[in-house]
Amino acid sequence: MVTQDRSVAVIGGGLAGLSAARGLLQQGTAVEVYDMGKRGPGGRSSTRRVDHEGSCLQFDHGCQFIRASDSTVQENIKEWEEKGYVRQWEGRLGLLDAHTGTFTERSASGPDASPSGFCGIMSPGEIYVGVPSMDAVCKGLAAHPNLQSHWGSKVTGISRLGDEGWEVQYESGREATPATGLHSAVILADVMTVRQGSPGVLDLGEAGASPVIQQLRTVTGSPVFSLMVCLERSAVNAPFDGSSVAGCDVIQWVARDSSKPGRERSDGLECWVAMTTEAFAQQLLAEAPLTKNGAYVAQSQQYLSDVAPRIWEALWRALQPFSGLERPTPVYMHAQRWGSGFKANLLPNACLIDRQLGLAACGDFCVESSAQGAVLSGLAAAQALREALGDSGVAAELSRGLH
Repeated sequence: MVTQDRSVAVIGGGLAGLSAARGLLQQGTAVEVYDMGKRGPGGRSSTRRVDHEGSCLQFDHGCQFIRASDSTVQENIKEWEEKGYVRQWEGRLGLLDAHTGTFTERSASGPDASPSGFCGIMSPGEIYVGVPSMDAVCKGLAAHPNLQSHWGSKVTGISRLGDEGWEVQYESGREATPATGLHSAVILADVMTVRQGSPGVLDLGEAGASPVIQQLRTVTGSPVFSLMVCLERSAVNAPFDGSSVAGCDVIQWVARDSSKPGRERSDGLECWVAMTTEAFAQQLLAEAPLTKNGAYVAQSQQYLSDVAPRIWEALWRALQPFSGLERPTPVYMHAQRWGSGFKANLLPNACLIDRQLGLAACGDFCVESSAQGAVLSGLAAAQALREALGDSGVAAELSRGLH
């Protein structure tokens, strides 16, 4: 049975979790969001900022853009655009053939483009980015006055308290001892909450037997590394601002990050971001695994410093046809490991829900592994859980095969 007298707990403050939270708030349901991120919301739609000689270098080193082909997402983005935290990216976007050096703009590829490219870049739908950075989207969603948030909080476990709802156990830098919160229902908006060896894994107790958890555990991750590199503007004269890369074993996406709206620079520098292929990421992880003896291995600065030049070498090979003969020395270079940046398999449901327990899950592991997919899944979870809160006698099920 689900009770309505407490707020809903959303565990995970990325696009899916915050979309779910906003959906519930719009329906009049109180929400509290828990997220490990110490710098606030964002998840993989995060941004790295680095001080360089008094100026800020900025990189969207996770989510690169939101492709809006779904009408529901388009409606939401229209609202976000009016509020000022997204804008359309009208840059030169498309597909680069690494073998021939040929670039094809998405506008010239036609509606049935094949391949669809990185995150569907060659498929229909306007391309949007957060302004002045990708994390602005989640920050905007989290700015709702009625949203309670626990940033920098590690949820360690959840416990079902019979008809009384759920207890969420969490640790926060603000409290000297572990804290608890009581909630009517729980949404898991991060698949890492059920993955052993992950820094986000939590103790599920009896909830581990729920069909929601059982299905969530079937989702496998696809790793990716991102490279952030700052160059003199004169170093590269590429005919694109963001491009999927075909025919390269190492790089699958490269973007002139400084070309995105709200990121203009006047210091003669350009910030670039590249994403590796899964195959190359797996090669790097084979040399330095994510876990050791079942425990998560954090990415050290030394480890990332060793990885970055290898990715940069491959990126330069892709950029060299549009540049000088000599490889430039980056003003700044750094790598980031995303152990589960994408999902290797997708669930057919827009979200998962156990109506009897009041437990739901959402994310880009449902239907579409993209930013758009995360938003749609979060909204679906909000709707399905809201229905459960108003119909507490229904037995556990996956919401009508649609959610």
